[in-house]
Amino acid sequence: MPKRKESKRADMALAEAYLQHELMNETKDYLDRGRLFEQLSIGELNEKWITAFRRFVADDSSVVLEMDDLAAELRLRSWEPPFDAVQSEISKMKETVRRLGPGSLPDSAHDRIAAFLVQRKKPSN
Repeated sequence: MPKRKESKRADMALAEAYLQHELMNETKDYLDRGRLFEQLSIGELNEKWITAFRRFVADDSSVVLEMDDLAAELRLRSWEPPFDAVQSEISKMKETVRRLGPGSLPDSAHDRIAAFLVQRKKPSN
């Protein structure tokens, strides 16, 4: 296998591991805060998540925690957020990211990624 393909596969695996790490931390934090949305039905969770996601895409950063907590509650029930209901918004976000480029990440994102990479290098015992 060419080195370039191997490297790309390793990069994708690392990105996936990072995303799983972040989701696990979000879920843990949600549980630590007392599982606020435990009493909601799946339908109610989905509707609230769609609303929060649309507000987030419209540049309302005050809903990030709520959106993450709703997604965590869905994950705890083995459901995914209803991404199909927000495909238009996801497409707009992808275009914005493409336009801004990889250098547009905030410093806090770079710090979290760096901390994750350091943690991965530590022995697991």
